[in-house]
Amino acid sequence: MQSPMFADPALPHDRDTLLSRFAVHARSEILVLLRAIMQRKLLVNLDLPGSRHIVVTSIIAIDAGANRLILDVARGDALNRELLSCKSAEFITHLDGVSISFATGPVTLVDHDKLPALAIAVPVSLIRLQRREHFRVTLPIARPVKCVVPAQSEDDPEPIQTHIADIGCGGVALMDTSGRLGVDTGRVLDRCRLLLPELDPLTIALEIRNSAQIRRPNGAFQTRLGCRFVDLPNDTAARLQRFVMKIERDRRNSL
Repeated sequence: MQSPMFADPALPHDRDTLLSRFAVHARSEILVLLRAIMQRKLLVNLDLPGSRHIVVTSIIAIDAGANRLILDVARGDALNRELLSCKSAEFITHLDGVSISFATGPVTLVDHDKLPALAIAVPVSLIRLQRREHFRVTLPIARPVKCVVPAQSEDDPEPIQTHIADIGCGGVALMDTSGRLGVDTGRVLDRCRLLLPELDPLTIALEIRNSAQIRRPNGAFQTRLGCRFVDLPNDTAARLQRFVMKIERDRRNSL
């Protein structure tokens, strides 16, 4: 079985082409997926452009006739005000290990069963991606993002500073210039700390899946380690997905 962190070689590398292949446009299929999310009471993240907040909610009703989803209100008046003031949001959740996401228009406040609730339009399409199909985003070399790996032996007690070459919801590629991590695959690196911009440090376990020696322009060598996340908690996965989407959104806006 293919490792979750690697994309299928038959899949296109261009993000837009990849996403178009996994877009669902049939209204009947979209409603089936949304009803499954509602019936299982799965948590949903609403990602707000330009905000550091993640609004966690759930689908409480589907009004197909009015073409809208009814969502539970956010916890906290400030979050609800920010949500209602945004012109758009990104709906993200996971169903049976598959990421379900779509862009929404404005979020509105409605009454549902005599209680306040949120409403968004039923999407005309959504993206359904299995973990192995998650795309990666490349991180800038000029502003390296670090991953700190704990010391690997008593003889070498200092943590190992690496930088992240690319990242996705399935794993990362680490660049090690120290040579202290070696090149052996199959090892699990516990308690690694991802120091992602604008996020609190994330503590995760990484399994090394492949390695390669790369010559730098100055002639020195560094090791590239392709790693997958091990037993990633759902809340950490949601924060990573939000970070990846923000990097990709910023890249697209700069074009």
